[in-house]
Amino acid sequence: MTEASVSGLVEQGCHPVFLYGASRLDRQDVARRLHGHSPRAQRPFVVAALTATPRALREAALFGSAEAGWIQQAQGGTLLLDEIDCLCPTLQDRFVDCLAQTDLRVIAGSRHDPLLLLRQGGLAAGLHQWLSALPSAQRMGPERISAVCRLAAGTGTARPRGLERALERPLSEYLEGDLENGAGDLHACVVGEVERPLITMVLRRTCGNQLRAAAILGVNRNTLRKRIRELDITIPKGIDE
Repeated sequence: MTEASVSGLVEQGCHPVFLYGASRLDRQDVARRLHGHSPRAQRPFVVAALTATPRALREAALFGSAEAGWIQQAQGGTLLLDEIDCLCPTLQDRFVDCLAQTDLRVIAGSRHDPLLLLRQGGLAAGLHQWLSALPSAQRMGPERISAVCRLAAGTGTARPRGLERALERPLSEYLEGDLENGAGDLHACVVGEVERPLITMVLRRTCGNQLRAAAILGVNRNTLRKRIRELDITIPKGIDE
């Protein structure tokens, strides 16, 4: 896919687009790129983080309550509504009703193929009709999404995301479970879950040499010693300086 073909998706009136398949990160990258090539490029680009928001809070986050919701924040610009099928039918209907009253470009997304979504009945009538009416040119699947991401990488604008990609699925599952349970220490829990195996693996690579491990991790040795004690990490046999 060339730069011109990407621009062609947005130069005819900022039509809505449906992104499906690929990874959440790739869908988000492509949405940002489409927004950046559109006449709305200088206006807001808002990501509606549905899966990172507890079900009970999604209505307020999307439509606003005491503060402006995602729809209001995106006025004049672009709203990325990823995993749109995770909205309950009532909110799907309300969202479709809002489309006629708002000045924004909608980029919707899902990990699922649109035909699968339409067949399985996971979409309310209004959203089903909206998605069914989108021309094929405005539906971008994994191959086209990957092509745009490769184009971005070729221009030197893409940033390395190997670890981020690897952690995306397990972190999403962990996040959704904790949000639904009302966890209030999510940051500490996630950091702890990642930090312990990271330090353990580096210590194994250095045969227990804490000075070398600290250098690799980018922390001083006293900090490393403290974290080893706090996380109850067993130091591999070898050099212990």
